[in-house]
Amino acid sequence: MTTPQLNNLGPNVKGRDFNFYQKAAITSSTFANIPDMKVTFTSQSVLFFNEGSGGTAVVEYSFNGNTVHGEMDPTKASASLTFNNRVISSIWFRIKAGSSGPVTVRVDAWSIP
Repeated sequence: MTTPQLNNLGPNVKGRDFNFYQKAAITSSTFANIPDMKVTFTSQSVLFFNEGSGGTAVVEYSFNGNTVHGEMDPTKASASLTFNNRVISSIWFRIKAGSSGPVTVRVDAWSIP
């Protein structure tokens, strides 16, 4: 069996990378003055994951740092969320009252340039 030749294909280092991946340990029950994450491009899709290690801690999220726009409950389908064709730049997270942290939250986002 021969190995296919990829003719000098290597890492793409030109232009902007329209992919985002970040994890954060959420410990506070209030939204901070600055966002926990900032996606620096207009995204095509964004995924939120509550990686609570099998726990029951609920994490609330906000797109303006003031209003709760939803929650990620690891005991329900909302443990992971997908947003398609929605502009998301700044994201705040906090532990919902009655839950305890820290909780690891992961955000993946991408776009087609």
